[in-house]
Amino acid sequence: MAMELACTLSTSIATPEHIRIAEELGYVSAWCHYSPAIYADPWMMLALASERTSRIGLGVAVVVPRFRHVADIASSAATLTQLAPGRVTVAVGAGFSSAALLGGRGATWASVEAYVTNLRALLAGEQIELDGRKMSLLHSKESGISLPVDIPIWVAAHGPKGFGVASRVADGVITNPTHGNEKVPFQGTCGLSYYGTVLEPGETYDDPAVLERVGPTAALALHMGPYGPLAGSAEETGFTARINALPEEERLVATHRGHLISLTELDRQFLTGNVVRDGTLSGKPAEVRAGLDALEEAGASRFCYTPGGPDIPRELEAFAKAFGL
Repeated sequence: MAMELACTLSTSIATPEHIRIAEELGYVSAWCHYSPAIYADPWMMLALASERTSRIGLGVAVVVPRFRHVADIASSAATLTQLAPGRVTVAVGAGFSSAALLGGRGATWASVEAYVTNLRALLAGEQIELDGRKMSLLHSKESGISLPVDIPIWVAAHGPKGFGVASRVADGVITNPTHGNEKVPFQGTCGLSYYGTVLEPGETYDDPAVLERVGPTAALALHMGPYGPLAGSAEETGFTARINALPEEERLVATHRGHLISLTELDRQFLTGNVVRDGTLSGKPAEVRAGLDALEEAGASRFCYTPGGPDIPRELEAFAKAFGL
């Protein structure tokens, strides 16, 4: 299989150790999810991970323009690069769920494009103009930061506008399997982020142990509602009806609370074996490998596995074996 195996982690205090384990297992990169309302700070955890590892790529996915000033992110990326030379990547995106959890909306694609352009310029040691003012990074040698810093900048894209921005300004794209068997509309490195669990002999999709370990990630298929892989199912329609019964201003937060890291009581009511089977890449090792082959055929050059549940090391190891590492 030419496709590489990476992981994207729902950032917690345990993440540095999980990244160390991922490196031992042969994952090429580990990127920390960034959602201030529910995850630990990704830059802090990556700095700690840099001390425990020597080869694995380190990144943040995704940086959202509305959360932090572009110079702030440039400084963080430059600092991490000093700790882990040649291993840092930053992904920038509109931030739909992370913004929703803070009561806001995602950034516009025009602002994402401008953010990537300005971030790249600042890291190159150049001056930018923002809000009518000129600025640049002013780190001296005493800071330990050496400019220019040349790191890949990716864009998280799932639709035509996002892929258009990525094609113009990004070194790579991270997306999800919403394109089915259609080719990913991006010419270049493509990371495909998805989740699932490898079943043990005798396990079925609806076993309590399976539901517990894949539940936090499988619930995302419910959160996607009629636009996701469970459209029209009893689980999706039931979940969507419960969300729509809430006041409109509460729906986004209720939908995305615990995003990829924990199960809400509402999630648990509609989490079934059908959700695991149809909404994740789960199954026996041969079934997982077949699913990976199909995703590679659709244009993924890197599979970014998102483990979930109470035993992340188990999930990382089982998926690495199924992948063929």
